[in-house]
Amino acid sequence: MKANNLKILQEKGIPVPAFTVIEWKDREKEINLKQFRGKYAVRSSSSMEDSDFDSFAGQFDTYLNVSVKEIPEKVKLCFESISNKNVLEYFKQRNLTMDDCKMDVIVQEMVDADYAGVLFTSNPQGILNESVIVVGKGLGDKVVEDRTDTTTYYYHLTDSIYYYEGKEDLLGYDRIEELISLSKEIQSILGEYLDIEFAIRKNEIYILQARPITTLKVDSPLILDNSNIVESYPGISLPLTISFVEMVYSNVFRGLAFRLTKNQTIVDENEDHFQHMVGSCNGRVYYQISNWYHFIQFLPFSKKIIPIWQDMMGVQTKTYDQKEMQIPFFTRLKTYFITIHEFFHVPKNMEKLNHKFDEIYLCFQDHFQEGMSSSEIIELYQKVKDELFAIWDITLVNDLYAFLYTGLLKKRLKKKHFSDHSIQDMISGITNIESLKPIRSLISLAYQKEHIPKEEFLSLKEEYISLYGDRNLEELKLESETFRTNPELLEERIQEYQSDPQKLRQLFLTMKERKPNPIPSDWITRFLSKRAMLGIQNREISRLNRTRIYGMVRSMFLAIGTNYVQEKKLQTKRDIFYLTVDELFHPEEYSYQEIVEKRKEEYALYSQLPNYSHLIFSESIINKHPNKAQYQEKNLQTKELVGTPCSTGVVEGEALVIQNVHAKQSVKDKILITKMTDPGWVFLLATAKGVISEKGSLLSHTAIISREIGIPSIVGVEGVLHSIHTGDRIRMDGSTGKIEILERGKK
Repeated sequence: MKANNLKILQEKGIPVPAFTVIEWKDREKEINLKQFRGKYAVRSSSSMEDSDFDSFAGQFDTYLNVSVKEIPEKVKLCFESISNKNVLEYFKQRNLTMDDCKMDVIVQEMVDADYAGVLFTSNPQGILNESVIVVGKGLGDKVVEDRTDTTTYYYHLTDSIYYYEGKEDLLGYDRIEELISLSKEIQSILGEYLDIEFAIRKNEIYILQARPITTLKVDSPLILDNSNIVESYPGISLPLTISFVEMVYSNVFRGLAFRLTKNQTIVDENEDHFQHMVGSCNGRVYYQISNWYHFIQFLPFSKKIIPIWQDMMGVQTKTYDQKEMQIPFFTRLKTYFITIHEFFHVPKNMEKLNHKFDEIYLCFQDHFQEGMSSSEIIELYQKVKDELFAIWDITLVNDLYAFLYTGLLKKRLKKKHFSDHSIQDMISGITNIESLKPIRSLISLAYQKEHIPKEEFLSLKEEYISLYGDRNLEELKLESETFRTNPELLEERIQEYQSDPQKLRQLFLTMKERKPNPIPSDWITRFLSKRAMLGIQNREISRLNRTRIYGMVRSMFLAIGTNYVQEKKLQTKRDIFYLTVDELFHPEEYSYQEIVEKRKEEYALYSQLPNYSHLIFSESIINKHPNKAQYQEKNLQTKELVGTPCSTGVVEGEALVIQNVHAKQSVKDKILITKMTDPGWVFLLATAKGVISEKGSLLSHTAIISREIGIPSIVGVEGVLHSIHTGDRIRMDGSTGKIEILERGKK
């Protein structure tokens, strides 16, 4: 296998050191030494190595730095290693016979390496889209036998980023990129999952051998993707949030499946999918994306819907298993009629949902009080949860409603040869959109502070917290501070707006005005535009109500945390966020302080890791626990970028890259550069010049709010965080999606 692979690679122009193969049939012949000069590596190459079932890794002999006169002896030892004691034991353990085992020997020019190592095109632990490079100084045997300090690089193939563990960065960014590029070329020749040995001498890379990784199972990979959900759960989320989110998605999708099929048997048969609509890895929340594709197959015309859904959700990796879900014909026919009926009754059902939510919310406010026992709080939580889960699945139908009408409108405008930004104009200017109410009210509050009596201001401030106190940055993470849990944050935001009275007055007047909505020229376009905007409007209402749901849950969980502190179960009430929902409700079964201490250690390790967008596992999710991960930033030198235009306007200004939304930083008149935004970003966008994000779609929160506020926005800009830096002067065109770097800032 090894010898044959080297021949193939050499023929394809891969940099392989010159070699000769001495075949098994010639093992008794005398070796002609005249053809050899210098030092050599003598390697065994068994016919049974690296098969689909048996690797024989490390079982046969290899010799390095072999002189010419030593070649016959080492070749003989390699041939004889077929009968080594460890090899015979391996045959016995694997129930193999030696009859078919043949041994060739490779005599290869020795590379006097500065560095040598092994590259696995997929992490052998089971992460399929992560390459692993282990490298050390000197020859490869020192690396394999742990006789030299090594550095291990973990390269994420989807995001093209890596981190490393070790004393020093032995290779550097350019050399890592070169190795990855070469490995992809070798994969195109030999196959996807490879173990590649390499050496580097004077900055030249040589491939010494390449063989399959035989330990990976790749038939049914488990795929995590953070498209769209990263808006709600950016970066790390704590265990209480993760467990609550998993429970929410499971129940809501289960409810929707029953709504569309009216068949409990089918729902039960797909329970495993509903249990895993979302997942977590390294403390981050992801969609378990294959289960979403599975679910969409419940819907009529699913193959037509999937591309629209991908576009509206901002899904970047669009390949998926297209195996059709098996549903009996009459059941599928019934599902089609039910789905179409539900679809056309979305506006009416959303109106009912909004009224019902108001009832539940008022009921909660009447019943939730200070001093409640944990059992009383849990009882209230279960009541609220059951009532909401009985109705909340209609929001998913409304999402589809908004997605489809927006997608159809986009297609219609393209067919009619409208300009690229027409879609933005035709889904903006929504009267009194729910997402703008918190920012309108806050700007009004800040503006009025100096013009009304103090008592009236304090009353308005309390009213604001009552209505919008749960809206803030990263508001769907239960551990996040909000205006309700920490009113000082509201005062800080008011003071920030008041720091520029002229800008505040301008915002106050702008927010009171409503932009006129453009009237499409024909009735079909008008119809599609109206329906798309209705779906978007209802979506924003449910998003703000969702924020209030999380606010209710946050308040209840913190109250339980306070009780557990009094009962000496926890040290602080915020330690509650390191527990899961199940653990929280069963204090008699767990030692909370031990769990919290262990998870704080785990999360300290997770915080060292990059935020990956897409993860593919061969079997189950693997959480990493790095010793000391060092993250390598890319630094792209491109001067122009392009993304999806979402809100029109051309502006120039200073870029501000936001990595941590909680850091104190002035966003006033800056163009914000970020991975993604969440609904709480509305408070930042109000004073910014524009916003550019790496993630997002036409219906992402960045797009909707920027359109309504009237600042340009561009989303889905690949590599923006590696190309633009704080202080750079840039120009962005929200009509075309074009971004230009005009001048680099001082570092």
